[in-house]
Amino acid sequence: MENEINYWGVPDSPIDWCEDNYIISKYICEFYNTFSSFIITAFGVYGIFLMMSASSRDQALFQHVKIMKELKIRQKVLFSYLSLAIVGVGSAFYHATLLYKNQLFDEFPMMLTASMFVYCILTIDPVDEKNDTPNYKLMRRFLPYILSLYVIVVAITITIIRDSPIILQSSFGLLIFSNVFLSYMYTSRCLKAPVMESNPKKFLYLCIASMGIAYISWLTERKLCNNGYVIPGVQLHAVWHALTGLAGFYYIQFFITSCLEKHGYKTKLNWNYGIASVRGFIKSY
Repeated sequence: MENEINYWGVPDSPIDWCEDNYIISKYICEFYNTFSSFIITAFGVYGIFLMMSASSRDQALFQHVKIMKELKIRQKVLFSYLSLAIVGVGSAFYHATLLYKNQLFDEFPMMLTASMFVYCILTIDPVDEKNDTPNYKLMRRFLPYILSLYVIVVAITITIIRDSPIILQSSFGLLIFSNVFLSYMYTSRCLKAPVMESNPKKFLYLCIASMGIAYISWLTERKLCNNGYVIPGVQLHAVWHALTGLAGFYYIQFFITSCLEKHGYKTKLNWNYGIASVRGFIKSY
């Protein structure tokens, strides 16, 4: 009977989230979790917009894009934003159906995006052919392949082993921990100014704050869900979606700002509708 009423049939994902299934529409299993996923996509698309050639209405953004091209990091940033946008699309497909095949479409982009962030922070310093050790040069050469292999192995594993969410959670958690640790090491080594005087630190702290609140929301819902809610009228998993998208956006902004300031460019925070982004200007010396 459920197969006849609900468009996607009986959910076969090993995880069923707090939101009640097929309450608002027979075509969407988890309505609020589905549409909140597109907030993640929106942050990715907004980031891509900031990397595209700007019109004469925003000369500051035009100069910013030009500098990114000169530093040869624009493609890396575009790919990071694109992978973030795909996370939102995959998450929407998953929550709309709660089918395991679409759960994989959610989880693969998550792994790809997190590994891309690790790649960004590990390659923030250009290779110094004269002073870097042979082992470091070798690591930099094979880093994309190592991270790709890690993502592929995890992807194959969770495809074969369906009923063990801990595999994805621990694998993804390792990448997030690596991002936090490497970012902390970089800021400790290279960013000596206090946070109020350091735009990269501001973005990193905004990222950590967003991710921290998102994780608390996710964990609270998993532990305290009762009849479709923890707080009546509020879907905490939708909060998780919105804030993880924001955290991903801010992490990429942290990377951009760090690269700009490392090469002597001025940076300025630009606020649009409560969301901060960076603008790069001509060199400060």
